[in-house]
Amino acid sequence: MVTVGDLLRTMRLALTESGIEAARHEAALLISTRCDLALARVYSHPETAVTAQQAEQLRADLRRRVDHEPIAYILGQTEFYGLEFAVGPGVLIPRADTERLVEVALEQITTHFPPDRTISILDTCTGSGCVGISVASHLAAKDRGFQLDLVDQDPVAIGFAKANVKRHKIENQARTHVQVQVFQADLWPDPARTGHDRYDVILANPPYIVQSDVPGLMPDVSRFEPWVALDGGTDGLDFYRRLTRESARWLKRPGLLLLEHGFDQALAVESLCATAGLTDLLAVYDYGGHPRVTGGWLRES
Repeated sequence: MVTVGDLLRTMRLALTESGIEAARHEAALLISTRCDLALARVYSHPETAVTAQQAEQLRADLRRRVDHEPIAYILGQTEFYGLEFAVGPGVLIPRADTERLVEVALEQITTHFPPDRTISILDTCTGSGCVGISVASHLAAKDRGFQLDLVDQDPVAIGFAKANVKRHKIENQARTHVQVQVFQADLWPDPARTGHDRYDVILANPPYIVQSDVPGLMPDVSRFEPWVALDGGTDGLDFYRRLTRESARWLKRPGLLLLEHGFDQALAVESLCATAGLTDLLAVYDYGGHPRVTGGWLRES
């Protein structure tokens, strides 16, 4: 008979030898998911029996993780801002640092827009849809009206974004003032399809890794996550130049542009925002103490 304790020890050892930092936690998480056990029970009841089918599935999972395939891909989902999002090969895995973009967006919306106003939001470079959907879910919970457009150029990402919109049932809450749409496009959607051509808030977590640095990222990232979602050009700023330069065409007045970026790109992104005519610039740090979100407002000229 194979027990939870047997598998936890075996998997932890194999993951540790493969250089996985949180080996014990990841082993327990895999066991918890595949055996439908609470994580605490995995640790507290090592004598729990595991079926042959469950053990075989876990051995297959272990082979994939030892090869450094991200655990989120193996499980097919990951947590972000208190919500579960479907992910898999071909879409960027949401990071905890990106939660600051959601927090700042919600703070700014709450502070600057009347509660009875329907807010139009664009989440471009959306990937799995985690940023826009997280913002929308919290607005819906407060019964605030919004129109959310999720945009990505990659068809695989679009598939995951649509799946996550369906998973969180944002539109299925008997609210006539809530609308969510997903579009495949290069940064900006076609107004003929969206039904509107300007937004109160534009959010983006675009590719920002310096192109030459992508191959040297940790193997979980460089070997498995989509390069199209990582490669920001020769200096990592290609998308920020476009987003800031073209934002005036897509923002209402007043309208807010918020951008996530790398820890060492804040000054460059701030300069691009200022050059584009944005004012009341925001510079926000993540909880690791690094600059993470920069943006500003487009006002009446």
